[in-house]
Amino acid sequence: MKYIRTKTDEVSIDEHGIVHKKVIEGAHIDYDAMLETEQAIAKISGQEKYLVLVDARVQHNVTPEVFEILKNPQYINRIATAVLTDKLGTRILMDYVVNNKMMDAPMKIFYDQQVAIEWLLQFKKN
Repeated sequence: MKYIRTKTDEVSIDEHGIVHKKVIEGAHIDYDAMLETEQAIAKISGQEKYLVLVDARVQHNVTPEVFEILKNPQYINRIATAVLTDKLGTRILMDYVVNNKMMDAPMKIFYDQQVAIEWLLQFKKN
């Protein structure tokens, strides 16, 4: 299995071609860290566009500058993103991203990993 670890995330890809981005406990995700992780995702996927499952169940924080990357198709080229979290703060932040259309691709929040994967697979081209 392909695997890359950045300062803030562990990135891997599964047998379905879904990129798994697992946030590291206590991570401080700023502009540079987000850019590093997005470059790792692009490298590990080997694809122009990709599906991403973000496991954000650990305690971490995100700076406002990260949203500049989320809005920029030069860095983000996702087909869809599923965010796995049980943290209220993360859910509120992701709701803000979704409701303000900060990403062109669909994004949805989940509690259950299998349900999130099934949702992502709906976007996979045959």
